[in-house]
Amino acid sequence: MKLKQLFDELKKATDGKEATFEESGIVNCFSKMQYGFFPVGNGILTEDLKNGRVDTSCLEIGKNGIMVLGNDFGTLTYVKKYSDRVGETDSITINNLCKNTDLDCNKTFFTNFYLGVRDDETHGSAKMTFRAVALKKDYKALCLDFFITQLDLVKPKAIICLGQDVKNALLSSMDSFTQWGSKSTSLKKLYESNKYIIKNEVGKQTYIVIPHPCDLRNFKGDYITKLNQLLNSIQ
Repeated sequence: MKLKQLFDELKKATDGKEATFEESGIVNCFSKMQYGFFPVGNGILTEDLKNGRVDTSCLEIGKNGIMVLGNDFGTLTYVKKYSDRVGETDSITINNLCKNTDLDCNKTFFTNFYLGVRDDETHGSAKMTFRAVALKKDYKALCLDFFITQLDLVKPKAIICLGQDVKNALLSSMDSFTQWGSKSTSLKKLYESNKYIIKNEVGKQTYIVIPHPCDLRNFKGDYITKLNQLLNSIQ
């Protein structure tokens, strides 16, 4: 499936929904993001893409691969900072995943659960890790619907969920994730009780939640081992 097809679906799903984004303190700037996990990214990380040697409209997303699911796209200020580049190719999160795990990042689709970016220009207290406005029901429903669209089109075998925020986003949106307890349930507890992996019977994908790889002090040791065991069984 071409990346452009998914981008077109995103445009269709968010057309005329500016108010839905604004009510949650979010700006929909998908045209600058080009649709991808990292701000101003394309969802797929290849050397040709990083060097600007490929037409993004022709990029193919391979099915039955790995999807990495982050929380959101950061802030408006952050996206503007990188708007003249082909993605944030030096992302600490992506580098830590590629260098410290058996994940083949060139064949991995990077995305986020929550669409748009936090409007830190209108809401000065909005930061990369803090929302100034509580997310409203309509916005969360829009994000869930498009996440399901991504699953239907990309058809990943496994979804790597980055951190507590992503765990809680899925937990509050879909009944399939009750195994992950409540919002306060720690990832350490999920690993101790062997409940960090969920096989979703609806889409048949396998979900694994890991500590956010932006900081290797939290994402190390047994967490990396468990992720690699899953990756080696399906890649």
